[in-house]
Amino acid sequence: MPKALSHTVVFTDDIDEAVRLCTEVAGLTAVAPYEVAAEIAERLFGWTGLTGPVRAAFVGESPGALDLLQIPGHLIGRVAPGLRLLAVVNRDATAASALAADAGFEVRGPLESTTLHGTPMWLTEVSAGGLSFELLQFG
Repeated sequence: MPKALSHTVVFTDDIDEAVRLCTEVAGLTAVAPYEVAAEIAERLFGWTGLTGPVRAAFVGESPGALDLLQIPGHLIGRVAPGLRLLAVVNRDATAASALAADAGFEVRGPLESTTLHGTPMWLTEVSAGGLSFELLQFG
């Protein structure tokens, strides 16, 4: 069972600047750039009007990695940079969704997506205490 956050999903209006700070100043390594397909970004984050994939990068190593996502240009000013999701790996996203809903939490999902390596994953978004958590199941 999980004992810590896997990673934190953060929106940024300048991914290159954020990665540069993380690597050149903070000394984090293991940068893994990737892209989120437009249809997945729309489904997960409600971003519309995308004309291509969203730039992203994992910085650091789990547990505690940062998953940085570039806010698309046409959404800068409408989507705030900052924390989006606190991710916890879970063995069963469907069961986690039902458990959270039964406990009275606001739940969205499970939603199907892909990892940065293109393998399937499922996530359930749960709101608690003003924070959004992502309960992840890797396939």
